[in-house]
Amino acid sequence: MKEPGRALSHKMQGANGQLQELIDIIALRASTAGVAEVQGVEDALRFVVDRICRHTGWPVGHVYMPAPDSEDEYVSAGIWHLEDTKALERFRKATEQTPLNGDVGLPGRILSSGSPAWVVDVGQEPGFPRAAAAKRAGLKSAVAFPIQAGERTGAVVEFFSREVMEADEQLMEAMVSIGTELGSAFERSREISMAQQAAELYRSVVETSPDAIMVTDLNGRVLMCNQPAATHHGAEGPEAMLGLSGFDFVAPQDRERAVENARRTLETGSVRNVEYTLVRRDGSRIPAELSASLIRDPEGQPRAFIAVVRNISERKEAEDTLRQSEQKFRTLTEMNAAATFVFKQGRLVYANSAAGAMTGYTVEELLAIDPWKTVHPDFRERLQQAWRATFEHPDQPPPSGFEVKIVRKAGEERWVEYSADLVEWEGGRAVLGTAYDVTERKQAEEALRDSEERYRVLYQDNPSMYFTVDATGNVLSVNQFGAEQLGYTPEELAGTPVLEVFYEEDKEEVARQLQLCIETPGKMAHWEFRKVRKDGEVIWVKEAARATLDANGELIVLIVCEDITERRLMEEELRKAREELEGKVERQMQRGRAYGLTFRELTVLHLVAAGNSDREMADKLGISPLTVSKHVANILSKMSASSRSEASARAVREALLV
Repeated sequence: MKEPGRALSHKMQGANGQLQELIDIIALRASTAGVAEVQGVEDALRFVVDRICRHTGWPVGHVYMPAPDSEDEYVSAGIWHLEDTKALERFRKATEQTPLNGDVGLPGRILSSGSPAWVVDVGQEPGFPRAAAAKRAGLKSAVAFPIQAGERTGAVVEFFSREVMEADEQLMEAMVSIGTELGSAFERSREISMAQQAAELYRSVVETSPDAIMVTDLNGRVLMCNQPAATHHGAEGPEAMLGLSGFDFVAPQDRERAVENARRTLETGSVRNVEYTLVRRDGSRIPAELSASLIRDPEGQPRAFIAVVRNISERKEAEDTLRQSEQKFRTLTEMNAAATFVFKQGRLVYANSAAGAMTGYTVEELLAIDPWKTVHPDFRERLQQAWRATFEHPDQPPPSGFEVKIVRKAGEERWVEYSADLVEWEGGRAVLGTAYDVTERKQAEEALRDSEERYRVLYQDNPSMYFTVDATGNVLSVNQFGAEQLGYTPEELAGTPVLEVFYEEDKEEVARQLQLCIETPGKMAHWEFRKVRKDGEVIWVKEAARATLDANGELIVLIVCEDITERRLMEEELRKAREELEGKVERQMQRGRAYGLTFRELTVLHLVAAGNSDREMADKLGISPLTVSKHVANILSKMSASSRSEASARAVREALLV
């Protein structure tokens, strides 16, 4: 066995010169027209395998390459040189069915070491999974070498001989040289492929972007642009834009600022979300938002600007609509005599001038201080618990319809009647509250408990309506102010059923409430109903009543009546305004449901479209930047958008943010 091996080894020495010629051919063609005058790495490998087998007389040559879906596994590339296809078929199948990783078999040793390897007899080699198949095929010695592409092994090339051969150092060196030259070809091919992919990706982004994208030279002349850029400026196509000055597209009042921003971009590398008014070719104007970056050459020198321009007409219209709605709300509340405020996340975010007048603070001071500072200590803890429950439990309504004592800035204590409802305010859950100063009424109610003499004085002089009704519901007396408010004299009302001055549809409930009051002497009762003046005008009144005994021991009902018509009208206007605002929010939500967006995601989308960073959105929403990032990821996923700008543009285009 040794003599034939030595003879073959001597014969291989003669082949080394031919392999060196092959190395030179590979190096020359890899640096000019491509390895072996063929296109593609696989064709180059096939060329090399065939040439080496032809020069050495080896019957088998084969290539392993990385598996497409694995970082560590190598599989047969299907590149073979088989001297006798039929005789070697079983060995070929065994090879193609044996994926390799780690240090398994001959190719595995190459992967582990990164160096060529020579096996004198594969049948005697431990850990060679194809040993049986090789033995049946009559294969003995084997040699393999790696092809390094950068830091990774791009392929493993292996050859088999029918003779037992001792390792040939010159041949191994030749294999290393071939691997080096092919590795260079691999790396160049990879770089070319990556460059082509990058160019294709860039072209796809530019052509498919709904935003206008322009590249200009450092003087602002258009070098290239996409169709949306041409459309923005009223041009027929991108070709019509070439050579024009980008500054000419900017309205005169913004042009100086545009030049300054170009200078800033040159100095800092970019500008973000600057707004201009653009002038179209026909003279019409559109609001736009621009972000620009500097393009540098390989040496780092500035060469051009690239700008992304977004038409924000719809966003501006939506912002104007929202501003008008908010202004309408503020106008209504400023006209309202009731103190109106919005409570959100533990602080006041809105208060009208009446709220300032009621508390003795300016509106600015109210928005800056702890709102609980204005609540009397006797009521503070109970109210705080109720408000916490409101914000911790979505189905829990806010506390409403009660009276509470407040402390004015100067320390004066006042009573107010408070009502509230849940609203959406600037993208979050909030409480809209109204309060009326009822200190005078509370004082009047307190006066009811005083002596009869003091009661009679108060009865006539207080500017509130007072009635005394007997147990059958007839008016015993009414003060002058109360009679005048209804258009009567006290004499005209005395002795008449009190139900006669109430609105027809309310009479049944009034009778029930009055009877309940009579049946529970000493207990204060409250109700709101409509009354009809003598001239037919309907007014709303709020009454406090208590059944008691008069000086003769007869049961009477003392009633304090307050005209709340103006308040009810303002509440109705506020309700309509709130419904209008809620309707807009609901329409927005309905549009958002088409993408499965939650209200919070719509809020984040609105802030993204406005150009806010994650940190700015986190500060505005009171959440973490990580949570903001997760919301943005959900938005992009649900809207199948590849970027924030694409999602924002689609949201504006589809009126998701109105």
